[in-house]
Amino acid sequence: MSPIVIAPMPQEFALAHAARIAFFYSGNTEKSHRLRSVSGLAEKHNPAAGSFPLIGQLATVGGMSVSDYARQHSLLPVLRVAERSEAPDVHGGIKNSRIVKLVGARLHTDRIHLCCQCVLDDLSHWSFSWYRRTHNLAGIEICAVHGEPLCWVTAPDPLSGLPQHWVDSGEIEKVEFDPVSQEERRFQLRLHMTYEQFLERDRPFELSKIRGILIQRARDLGLRNSPVGSKPTLSDYIQEHAPIAWLRKHMPELCGKGKGAHFSAIDRINTSVSIPGTGFAYAVAFSILFDSEEDASLSLARPPIQPRKQEPQSIRSVYPSEFWEKEYLGELVRMGGNISATAKHLGVDRSFLARKNRSLGIPTFAGKRGSHPWHAFQRFVAGESLTAACAVEGVNVEVVEKLLRVVSRVLANDVQLAIEPNSRSHRSRNATALLDV
Repeated sequence: MSPIVIAPMPQEFALAHAARIAFFYSGNTEKSHRLRSVSGLAEKHNPAAGSFPLIGQLATVGGMSVSDYARQHSLLPVLRVAERSEAPDVHGGIKNSRIVKLVGARLHTDRIHLCCQCVLDDLSHWSFSWYRRTHNLAGIEICAVHGEPLCWVTAPDPLSGLPQHWVDSGEIEKVEFDPVSQEERRFQLRLHMTYEQFLERDRPFELSKIRGILIQRARDLGLRNSPVGSKPTLSDYIQEHAPIAWLRKHMPELCGKGKGAHFSAIDRINTSVSIPGTGFAYAVAFSILFDSEEDASLSLARPPIQPRKQEPQSIRSVYPSEFWEKEYLGELVRMGGNISATAKHLGVDRSFLARKNRSLGIPTFAGKRGSHPWHAFQRFVAGESLTAACAVEGVNVEVVEKLLRVVSRVLANDVQLAIEPNSRSHRSRNATALLDV
């Protein structure tokens, strides 16, 4: 006899599906028993399923692939909106097995919510009701289908019964929501639609792409895209435009933020190149930054505008090779060894100038003794043979010879004094013969 297949209902989240399986399978809905029921039923479908994470077992019971189940019935698409990887793995994919195990069945809210009208519709059509993940997203207080305020289950273990049980027993309470406020209603609908965009994706956004969308929109609104600056921050804009009652309830820390201050939970989503934000932060940002759910949807679907990168070749062509061989070091010394100041003075990119210094073997002026090629150079200036100096410092003779062609005796002394102001310059026959240019 084939094992029972209990498929998840539309938008039913993993923990609710597990509870319903236990309810229909054995009638016992105690939490520990729920998980044992799912595991036992999954092993009847696949003997190896006992070692699967919960959503893997639920996918097995429901006759689905883990990736399809994760996208349609877990909160992973809103818990993992962006990822630093250039090719993010699908939700529930093998590469993220640890994430699937740890947070695959996690809730997005600290209470279980339901819509009373949805419960009535379910009973009329299916004779039972189920919990939806779209009712259990952070910051969502109304049902997007019926436009009615949600209720939260007051029972200690909401998943020990189906939604209709708590509606019948009266163990529910309406969320605090002002249904008269059209501003808040419109915002909630935009927020819900943004979440829907995330839930429909089979994998996270690349961090650089979703950040690029936010950067472009922030520029359009005159906001800054850096931790410091004179322009308003993204969190300033949200603080000013989000419904105040909603903001006080769901982001109380933001309410007390000073204008212009960097609020990491929000502002990192358009300033950090390495740390993704939370799904809640992304959803709120898109819902506030765009005037309608259609605009937010189009922005997420549209490739972001990538800033043009300055070509290294155009930087190099500003000065001929003779400049770098004869004049550049003098300019660097005159600027006190400050690479940023020198780059600004010469009108070139700072990172290019830093690479140029490294290629020339020029040491830093920041109170350090410089690189190994520079040490070998100093030994030679002090009287050691070039071969011996290079051997001691472990560098190629060709590297130091290149340095000898660039650095004059006078500049060598100036650089050394800039690095170690109290040091005495060493002059030698080799220095006089080979370094003067």
